[in-house]
Amino acid sequence: MNILGISSWFHDSSAALLLEGELVGYAEEERFNREKHSNAYPLHSTDWVLASNKIALDDVDEVVFYVNPARYLWTGLKAVMSHLPYSLSLARRNAATMPPMERLWRLSRLKSTLCQNHNAKGKFKLVFLDHYRTHQASAFFASEFDDAAILTMDFAVDGTTEVIAHGHGLSIDDKIKHRLPHGFAIIYAAITHVLGFKWYDEYKVMGMAAFGEPHYLDQIRQLYHYDQSTGRLELDLDYFQFQQAGRSSLFSTKMARLIGPPRNPDDPITQREYDLAASLQAAVNQYGLAMASLAKKVTGSRNLCLAGGVAQNCLMNQAICESGTFTRVFIQPLAGDVGGSLGGALYQYHAVHGKPRKYVMRHLYLGPDYASTIPACARQFGLKERVSPCWPVEVARAIAEGAVVGYFGGRMEAGPRALGARSILADARRRDMKDILNSRVKHREHFRPFAPSVLAEEIDTVFESLPACDSLDYMITTMSVRPEWKEKVPAITHNDGTARVQAVRREYAPDFHNIISHYYAMTGVPLVINTSFNDNEPIVCTPEDAIRCFQRTKIDLLVLGSRLYFRGDNAHAVHA
Repeated sequence: MNILGISSWFHDSSAALLLEGELVGYAEEERFNREKHSNAYPLHSTDWVLASNKIALDDVDEVVFYVNPARYLWTGLKAVMSHLPYSLSLARRNAATMPPMERLWRLSRLKSTLCQNHNAKGKFKLVFLDHYRTHQASAFFASEFDDAAILTMDFAVDGTTEVIAHGHGLSIDDKIKHRLPHGFAIIYAAITHVLGFKWYDEYKVMGMAAFGEPHYLDQIRQLYHYDQSTGRLELDLDYFQFQQAGRSSLFSTKMARLIGPPRNPDDPITQREYDLAASLQAAVNQYGLAMASLAKKVTGSRNLCLAGGVAQNCLMNQAICESGTFTRVFIQPLAGDVGGSLGGALYQYHAVHGKPRKYVMRHLYLGPDYASTIPACARQFGLKERVSPCWPVEVARAIAEGAVVGYFGGRMEAGPRALGARSILADARRRDMKDILNSRVKHREHFRPFAPSVLAEEIDTVFESLPACDSLDYMITTMSVRPEWKEKVPAITHNDGTARVQAVRREYAPDFHNIISHYYAMTGVPLVINTSFNDNEPIVCTPEDAIRCFQRTKIDLLVLGSRLYFRGDNAHAVHA
C-alpha cells in the first residue's frame, strides 16, 4: 500500500510518501518556493516525492490530509456562537492565515486540485484526519516503542489542543483531551506577542529566557487553572481575545494590566521582557512536567512520545527527560505542523489499515540530493573550484582557522533545523564567533544561541548525560554543558549553561562526521557550530540557493558536495 500525506493552507505545508510502510521521501514546500512557513499547496514537494520514487499520483492508494474539514468547520461555528457579536471578526481575512471560508472551499476541491496539479485521473482515495491524530502518529509510529504514553500539545486548527493517549502496537487510545479555547500553546503564543514578536517566533522567547529571572511566574499562573489529579485545564478567558479575534489579537487589555503593556517590535528589549520570557519558560517546564507525570499515571508506560508545537520547546524537553518519569523519551523532531503529512500517512497505514510497523525514524536526511547538478551550477555562477587531495581535512582546517563555512551535501534534511546537509559551520572555541556569524551572515538577535553538532561517540564527554532521550540527533532538546567544557566551547554555551545538541552518527552523515572528526583531531574539540544555511529565508534547498546565499553574505568557504569554492576576494580562510 502506497500513501501520500500532505499538509496545506494553514502553515508549514509539506508532503511525505510512504511506500509499503517505509518513508521514502519528505519535504517542506517552503524550501522550494522560498516562503518561510509557507501555507501554499505543496505542489513542488509533492511533485518531488513522487518523481524521485518514479511513481505517479495514480499509483498512490490514498492521499491523507492532516486536518478534518468537518471538525474545523464545527470548531469555527462553536467559537462564533459562543462569543457573539464580538466573534464575527473571526471571519475577517487577518483572523487566520487564510479566510476560513476560502480554506473550506479549497478543502472541498482538494481531490480535483491534486489531479489537476499532478496529471492524475483520481484513482486514489482522499482521507481527512483529525489534526491531533497526525501529531500522535508522527511520534508513536516513528518511534521504536511498541508501548508508550503519547503527549501532544498544540494550538489546534480543528479543535483539539492537548491529548494524553496510550500507544500500543497499532493502536492509539485517547485518555485525556483538552479542546479549544483551552491549551497551553495559546498562553505561549499570547505572551510571545506581548513580547513584541510574531507568529512562529516562540523559539526566540526560549532563547531570551536565559537572560532573565522568573519574576512574573505568579502572574502567568493566574492565566489558567490546572488540576493535576484529573488533568483538567481551563484558561481564564478574560485575559485572552483569540476566541473572539483569531490570530489578529491574542490577548486582552486585562492581560496587559497583569504583566505589562505589549512591547512595540521596534523598541529595544528591556529586562522586563527577559524576565517575562524566563517566567514563561518556567511555566512551560512546570506544565510539561505535570502533563508528563499525568501521562505516566494514566498509561503506566515506561516510554513517552512527544509531538505538537509545544514539543519544540527544547528546555521543556530536557526537563522531562531529566525528571526520571520515563525510562525512554522520543521527541518527534518534526513536532510542529511540518510533521502533519508524515503523521497522517503513518496513522492511516497502521491505525486504520492495521499494517505492521516497519519504519523507525533514524535520521532526517529525507529530501532531494542535487549532487549531479553541482558542477554545471557552479560554472553558471562563475565559481572557481579549489581542488583538494582530501577535502574534509581542508574544511576542518578552515573551521579551525576561523573561517565561516557554508556546507551543502547529500539529501536535504527535514524539519526546522539544519543537521549537516544544509549548514553553516564555524569554530565553537571562539568567544567572538557568535558575533562574527551574526554580523556577516545570520543577522539575528544577540540572545539567540548557536547550536553544536557533536560526534555521537563523544557527546557525553562534553555534555551532561541525558540517557532517557531517544532524540539527540535532531536539535530538539537542550543538554547541559559540563563545567570543564564551558570555557572551551563558549560560542555554543548559552547563558543558562545549555546547548541545543545534534549527535552526528557516521552511518547516517558520513561526510559531516568525517569533517568533525578531522576537526577533533586538530583541536581536541569533538564539535562544531552548526547553524542553518540561510539568511532570513528558508534553509537553502538547491545549489543555486546555496550559491546566492554565499555571494550575498560574507561566508568564506562554500562546500558543494566534495567541491570547495573560496571567495574570489579571499583566497584563504578568514582570520576574523
